[in-house]
Amino acid sequence: MLTEREQDTLDFIRHYIDEQGRSPLVSEIAKGLGIKSQGTTHRYIQALVDAGLLERHVGRTRGLHLTDQPDTAPQIAVTLPVKGKIAAGRLIEAVADESEIDLSDMFTGKGRFVLKVNGDSMIDKAIMSGDYVVVQSQPTARHGDIVVALVDGFDATLKTLLINNDGTVTLMPANVNYEPVTLPANRVRVQGVVVGQLRTYP
Repeated sequence: MLTEREQDTLDFIRHYIDEQGRSPLVSEIAKGLGIKSQGTTHRYIQALVDAGLLERHVGRTRGLHLTDQPDTAPQIAVTLPVKGKIAAGRLIEAVADESEIDLSDMFTGKGRFVLKVNGDSMIDKAIMSGDYVVVQSQPTARHGDIVVALVDGFDATLKTLLINNDGTVTLMPANVNYEPVTLPANRVRVQGVVVGQLRTYP
């Protein structure tokens, strides 16, 4: 038998996985349940592990796994140290910072995928040919979002979406060498919204 708070913890973890496609961090569980102490949250988690309802994969980022759900492929944490700030305007003092950024936490999630950019129509938005964009798969977007759009069910493009008052939408490039394309809204289907970008240098 679980206590009320242990059941709340289990329900939160299950709902989070259903919504996000990954397990929550202990800090996210504590915040979601309104618990100030992560130590208390750890005790609830351990109680679920002892009850056989939860597994904890040590060494894995977001390593909680519900035993009644199939496990996904092992998640590899990709972290890089954050050493401080660097001036891109006026000079600033170099101050050391020993935190880390978890790239897998920044870019992974339920319904996300990556596309390699081919072309230069979005260069004024700092999206270059050869870059990789991280896209959240969804059928709707807001005015001004950078989207992956399908035109007439065939031609896919990466553009800024402008929603007009007359029932049309404009696919706006970010390069003066390309013309905006305005079409009836029913000819344009949003495939997803850009939420991140990756670029490497030789």
